[in-house]
Order: sequence, then C-alpha cells, then structure tokens
Amino acid sequence: MIRFSAHLGTLFPELPPLERPAAAAAAGFGEVEAWWPPAPVAEEWIAAVRAAGLRAVLVNADGGDLAAGERGFCNVPGREDEVLAAVRAAARVVRACGGETVNLLVGRHDPGRPRAAQRDGAAEVVRAAGDAARALGARIVVEHLNALDVRDPLVATPADAAAFVRAVGHDSVRVLYDAYHAARAGLDPVEECDGVAELIGHVQYADSPGRGAPGTGTVDLRRVVERLEAVGYTGPVGLEFVPAGPTAEALAPIAALRGAT
Repeated sequence: MIRFSAHLGTLFPELPPLERPAAAAAAGFGEVEAWWPPAPVAEEWIAAVRAAGLRAVLVNADGGDLAAGERGFCNVPGREDEVLAAVRAAARVVRACGGETVNLLVGRHDPGRPRAAQRDGAAEVVRAAGDAARALGARIVVEHLNALDVRDPLVATPADAAAFVRAVGHDSVRVLYDAYHAARAGLDPVEECDGVAELIGHVQYADSPGRGAPGTGTVDLRRVVERLEAVGYTGPVGLEFVPAGPTAEALAPIAALRGAT
C-alpha cells in the first residue's frame, strides 16, 4: 500500500519549522519532506527529524528567490555551479535523514532565448546534477509546474517532465509527479499517471483549486492513489497541501487512506 509523507513546508504551519517533525511523528507519519531551506539552520532540522524518529524522503534543492518568481535556474547560463552546489547541499541533508531524493526545479522560460535551446542547456545541467547526486548516494526528481501559478515554467505538464527526463537520459534522474499541478494545468490528475508511470520517482498531492486538503477541490486523493498503485508506483505520496485550520483537522478525512506511514 502506498504510504503518505508529511510535507513540512505546508503542513503544521501553526508551528515553527523545528517543531514540525515532532508534530508529524505525533500525527502518525514516519516520513517527511521539505522545501529549501527546511529550517533556518539545516543541521538543526536534521537533528529534529532524527529526534522524532522520522525519515526525510525528499528535500528540495535551492530554487532561487521564490518570492521574486524564480523556480530554479538550470536553464540560466553561468549558474551551473550554483545548481550543483544546491543539489549537493540538499542531498547531504536528505541523506543525513535516511532518504535519497532531491527535487530540482528546472526554471522558467526566458523569453529572450529559444525554448528548445533552454531545455537542451537545462538537460545538460540536470545530467551533471544527476552525477553529483549519485556520488552522494542520492537521486534527482524533476517537477512539472503549472502555468497558472508559475509564469511560463520550462516544464509545465507531466508530459513535459517525462520528455525532459528522457532527454536527460540519466538513471539517477526521474519525474516528480504532482497531482495538484496536473489539475491546475487543466489535465486529469488520475489519467496523467499513466503517461509517466515508468518514470515516477516521487509523487506530491494537494487538492485543486486552492492547494487545500483533500475534499476541498476536485482532485480525488483516493482515485489518485488507486491509479498510482495500478501503474506500479510503490513510493510515498507527499501531502503538500495547505491546511485551512489546524493540521490535525485537515488530516482527519484521509485516515482511511493512511496505510503504513
């Protein structure tokens, strides 16, 4: 049975970052994930995750100034060393917490340069990132981001992510399938599982629209999980939704789906 991971970038927002691992453990989770940075001091977050008896299954690499609109910079000439440094930093954190997966955001389209050239350049950088991650016992996943929430992402749909990962052609680089972003892109988040099944390295979920808890929108978590199981995915599903109130209340409706967490 597919298990769920608590995304500590969105769940338990009522608590400071270093208290969220213990809250996740108390809520019955055995696995967590996080954006970058997971806490102001990464080493303190590692200690908090370990103290809570948790495993971190995924940590994002630094994607730049998110508040200013950046979503990675693999397609930006001259920033290759920054990408590799960000991957190594995230890999060290996730490995220290018993996991292996680094989410590497590719970037947004630069209208001043051909899209194909940017994708080719980004693929080369991600290929090098795959080498850097593998050297540390980690691996990369590439996430598709919808064009409603993020202006002109270079990888906008599950099919884009699959095509990009195939172009990278590295055995340590796979797709992060995000049901929320698929729905926001106007796609069926259940049906889209089929097209990327053999490439999925991690899954994340929030309901859509609104990025809320299951049952607040149109994305049926049970159907998504059932389809993932049908296509052979056995990894965790990261719950990356934003609770409208206390996290414990938002988690209650999915108790029957929790499985082995």
